Amino acid sequence: MKKRLKFGIMAVLASFSLQSQTLKATASGSVVTNSTAGNNSTFVGTSAGAVTTGASNTFVGYQAGSSNTTGLGNTMLGTNAGSYNITGISNTFIGNGAGYNNTGSYNTLIGTACGSNTTSGGGNSFLGHGAGDANTTGTNNTYLGFLAGNTATGSYNIFVGQGAGKSGSGNDLLFVDNSNTQNPLIWGSFVNGSRQLKFHGKVGIGGEYNTAFGSFPTTAGGVSVANYKLFVKGGILTEEVRVNTVSGWADYVFKDDYHLRPLSEVEQFITDNGHLPNVPSACEVESDGIELANMAKIQQEKIEELTLYLIQQQKEIETLKAQMNLLLEKKQ
Repeated sequence: MKKRLKFGIMAVLASFSLQSQTLKATASGSVVTNSTAGNNSTFVGTSAGAVTTGASNTFVGYQAGSSNTTGLGNTMLGTNAGSYNITGISNTFIGNGAGYNNTGSYNTLIGTACGSNTTSGGGNSFLGHGAGDANTTGTNNTYLGFLAGNTATGSYNIFVGQGAGKSGSGNDLLFVDNSNTQNPLIWGSFVNGSRQLKFHGKVGIGGEYNTAFGSFPTTAGGVSVANYKLFVKGGILTEEVRVNTVSGWADYVFKDDYHLRPLSEVEQFITDNGHLPNVPSACEVESDGIELANMAKIQQEKIEELTLYLIQQQKEIETLKAQMNLLLEKKQ
């Protein structure tokens, strides 16, 4: 009698254990049996994982993963999260409607309506309410922030910040901003062979925190630098620098109407001022710094003036040589 009772209890437990692998708790707390439920899966909520045969899925919420069949390794938490996922694998959807239309794989969508229209797109990471909402087939995007990339449809994009890249179009783009703007604080392109990075604002390099500049300087000595965009604390090492000149080059020295000072006048100016005419003094350079393009033009001006002085002297030398030869001929 005891043996039959023992075997009966064991049979009931075995039956319960078998059924527990295919049970789902509904939102109301009632339990329904789904004989096609995948192995190692957990489903909580009305119609969650209703037709699933894939393994290792976790669906929690009303109709979460309700269309999933062979998809496996998915985690979907929230009302209608991943409702139309069928065969997608290794997706993580957290939030009401997150990944609602997804059929792709390897997506991580966290936030209400986050990536809700993504269909076959895969490898996306969206975090924030409505982030990547309009994405359908785009792949390998990273959107971080409320409505980040909300209407974007491309692939391989990185949008960071509230509304960043919301209306962006194209692929391989970087947007960092706190609003929906086509001129974000940081814009970039990851296109191979033509990578770009642009800053729409002042950039400071060097020092820790805000100690390098305090605030961006507006003057350097008596010169306004309010419109300057790049400030560096410390040195810059580069192989080449090219500067556009907006004030012309020094070839005006060779024009007929250019006033070339006599050397005696230049000598007197140096005696009185301690530097060449039209060249800033050491005190001015120490106080105001130098504007590279303008200084290059000034130096070129002096080089061209020296060339004219040498030409004049050569002519005088040739004249003196001719006169000397005449004198020598007369003596002979």
